[in-house]
Amino acid sequence: DVCAALLGTNATNGNADENGDATDANNDNYNAGGALLAQGEITVFDTRSGESSFSFPPKGGIGAVVKAATASSSSSSFREFRVGEVIVPKDMRGMETQINYLEQQFIFPGIDYRIMTMTDGEGNEIFSTESLSDPRQKKQALLALRPCGWKLQTQLWKNYGMNTDWPVQISAGAISDVVTTRFNTDSAIPRIVSAFRRDWKTYTLALAVALTPIPASLLARNFVSFYVIPSASMEPTLLKGDVLLVEKFPRVYERTTYGDVVLFKPPPTLRDIVTSNGSQLSSTSLFVKRVVGLPGDGDIRLVDNNEVTINSKPSIGPNRELCADEPLRLIDRLLENGKGKDIDRLGEDEVYVLGDCKAVSVDSRVFGTLPKENIVGKPLARIWPLDRVKLSGDF
Repeated sequence: DVCAALLGTNATNGNADENGDATDANNDNYNAGGALLAQGEITVFDTRSGESSFSFPPKGGIGAVVKAATASSSSSSFREFRVGEVIVPKDMRGMETQINYLEQQFIFPGIDYRIMTMTDGEGNEIFSTESLSDPRQKKQALLALRPCGWKLQTQLWKNYGMNTDWPVQISAGAISDVVTTRFNTDSAIPRIVSAFRRDWKTYTLALAVALTPIPASLLARNFVSFYVIPSASMEPTLLKGDVLLVEKFPRVYERTTYGDVVLFKPPPTLRDIVTSNGSQLSSTSLFVKRVVGLPGDGDIRLVDNNEVTINSKPSIGPNRELCADEPLRLIDRLLENGKGKDIDRLGEDEVYVLGDCKAVSVDSRVFGTLPKENIVGKPLARIWPLDRVKLSGDF
């Protein structure tokens, strides 16, 4: 294949027919010869020596990249060009006429173009405009440009109305003021804009797919989460080990009414009770209870059998005697000094919450009222265990 590329034909055994198709009629001769002779021409335009990428300042390959990355286009000076270099036109303010001319030649901002060959004003091949001493000659040099990846973009260029083949020739003076290198940060925005102009649907979809994990993770962290029931305080409605899917969108309290199960941050009184018994709470610890009293409710009393009445009526909710008693009856000791045993009226920012298992639940009977801003979530569903899955938040 290399030989064929150098010779301009498809060669198998050194011979090709008039159509460029290789013939294998002489395979025996080829196998006997065992090698092909390829001939070509190499033109040396310039030589350099004594350069090292590890010197300071760096030279060689690294030096070339650093130089390209820090170079900027400027209308006050001519930009030098070299064969093989990749340049990126920019859509610059004040250069509209120049940009329009280049676009007519299918040279668009934000697209990478490689300089394939270069000639001076008299048609002589040159390697770099630096070899020309006269500024006018530099501007007259012709650059043969071809977009990188052009073979994959044939249909794209046809859509742009291009009927000729690449490369196209542009004078250095026509493009010097409006191009940068692919390594320069100045090329980033033009390349992004160009990509969306060429195929905004594809790139918008790609961007959306790429960024999806970011909003998804933010949504999962801030607005939806899982919660594992840690105790028996909500039995038999919620058992220890049940996994809830919880919504934590803003202003949860405004969507809360009597009987709703809510998740809340522990108020200071509850936090003190927990820590005084040797347990620790983190900044993200949440508790789950049922709302039975809202702002304005009054005459809240702890009555016989540790039940609660609100507005002189039994508190709403399920039968709270359906769970097993805790053997040591620790709840009785906590209720002796309970802060929610006798409340005349709930303030405008207070609610009253109870667990469904009165025998073990440390709730408003013990720690008192709950500030409504502490409510941060409501269950949407129970997703575990599988035999107790409930796709509803109505508990």
